Amino acid sequence: MKSGPAGFTRCRLLVDGRIAVTSIIEQWESGTTLTNVAYGTYGLPSGKVKKGNSRYVMSDATAVGHASCGKLQQEGHEIFTMIRKEQGAVDAGAMEKAITKFTDSVSAAKQCTGSNT
Repeated sequence: MKSGPAGFTRCRLLVDGRIAVTSIIEQWESGTTLTNVAYGTYGLPSGKVKKGNSRYVMSDATAVGHASCGKLQQEGHEIFTMIRKEQGAVDAGAMEKAITKFTDSVSAAKQCTGSNT
């Protein structure tokens, strides 16, 4: 597996000069699965993972989502999102809420929908 031509976009939130949260939107080749990205790329420990549904996998510090991105899927790409809390941990419920909102926002973006609205 390899990243698609657009690669990824990373954002880091700093609090008191330290990285608190990292988020990534990443484009992969068609056929890449959530399991490949969550366990293979981001190293989520399989014994400590909660599966929100078929679109999300999360632990107490990292969550990975599979965005619904029709425009790019038609072009042979899949879009995945990742959020990681860099300091400490929160409960899996908080990570589920964060990855759900983040992934839904990415799915609704004009780059995914092809819409200009």
